[in-house]
Amino acid sequence: MRIESPVSSSLRGLLPSETLLHVIDGDSLGSQTAVLVSDVLAENPSARVIVIGEVFSEATAFPLLRLGTKGIVTYAEVLERLPRVLEEVNAGGFWVPRAVLSRFVDATRAESAPHRPVAGSLALTPREREVLEDLLQNLSNKEIARKRHISSRTAKFHVSNVLSKYGVRRRADLFLLSFPERGASQPT
Repeated sequence: MRIESPVSSSLRGLLPSETLLHVIDGDSLGSQTAVLVSDVLAENPSARVIVIGEVFSEATAFPLLRLGTKGIVTYAEVLERLPRVLEEVNAGGFWVPRAVLSRFVDATRAESAPHRPVAGSLALTPREREVLEDLLQNLSNKEIARKRHISSRTAKFHVSNVLSKYGVRRRADLFLLSFPERGASQPT
């Protein structure tokens, strides 16, 4: 469905509710991008939204991420990466430029106390619980290995197990699960 700018009114009820993956051209909608993202997610809270634009600053990207946008892609990346972005986001992951994600994580951590994923709700070993806490402190495998007095390979093994048990592929996805935002619920 192609929506032309400007969006004159709410699109609630007009969007196909069975569609799970939405790609929005943020530059063509300008300031109404956030309204459209909100409408899409209000219509279908399970939807996954990707926003494409020329450049994403903190002022434009952070509100979109807080609303529940799962992917942010620049026009320069579209030709090379869009198929991979679609695959990752459709699988439940996030696709956000590393620099933007890093600043978003830092800003979000500074703004609120995280709601830790409940380690007891999953069958985590005591070591995996420790590694989970280390991951939520944004430690690398080498830093985890040093802190826990284990080899880097063993740290990598435990990190992989934790990510697998939470059903995520990347550390960023695990970290985003730890914040009680739209779409960031605890795994069951």
